[in-house]
Amino acid sequence: MSEPLPPADLSAPNAVRDRLRLLALLGLLVLWMVPTWVTAQVADGVVEEQGAIRSGIAAALALIALWGLAATSLAARTLRGLRIGGALTDALIALATTGLLVAKHPWIPGGDLREAWVPVFGPLALLAVLDAIVTALRERASHEISVIRAGAALFAGAALAIDGQWIPAAIALWLAIAPLMFLKLTTARSGRRSLEAFLLVASSVAGLAPWIHKNVVGWNPAIGSQLTWPVYLWCITAAFLVTTAIDGLMRPEAEHETP
Repeated sequence: MSEPLPPADLSAPNAVRDRLRLLALLGLLVLWMVPTWVTAQVADGVVEEQGAIRSGIAAALALIALWGLAATSLAARTLRGLRIGGALTDALIALATTGLLVAKHPWIPGGDLREAWVPVFGPLALLAVLDAIVTALRERASHEISVIRAGAALFAGAALAIDGQWIPAAIALWLAIAPLMFLKLTTARSGRRSLEAFLLVASSVAGLAPWIHKNVVGWNPAIGSQLTWPVYLWCITAAFLVTTAIDGLMRPEAEHETP
């Protein structure tokens, strides 16, 4: 007969912090899509550019990561639940990247080379979904698929970096490191703290996204100041998210145990 499984290790989320974080993310999404950040000179005319145009793929993928990880932090109570949420977040990041490459979106420069990158990120999305499904179905922890997708992403990221393709290389690096964040962890508390570390990275990328986009992809020249009120609010809100992640590293779970 098989040995009985140990009782589930539970970790209650800090619900107040996680809900405030989700509200802040909603504010970021509104700032990203609605107000005009700058009036820019384009050819012989002028256009109003929103945050999505000025912050590009760095902000888009940071928002996906933040939404996925913040929702996981609030909903998950076990190490298995945290792993599933992390894998599904990685799947969304890889899937969004694949869609942008198929559409030949200017957020990811690279010309005709972009078609060759689709077979990199598409399978990484499928592997992440498979990782989440297997983790959900198996009663005992296993990391084979996590290691496989981490190795594949690391190989792809290294090849892209050598070729000087910094945007897809950085995305692949995230997809390589993220599956490994639970590899040696045995408790839900330690898994929650690891999740907060990735939230800290994603929040920092979100705050710096306009300048990352400017230096890697490029901006249309602005007419007047580039530091408008939506830009200030974007940076302040991202800084708040950074603060919540730092607090999460110090206090990863609620002070009382889950009943």
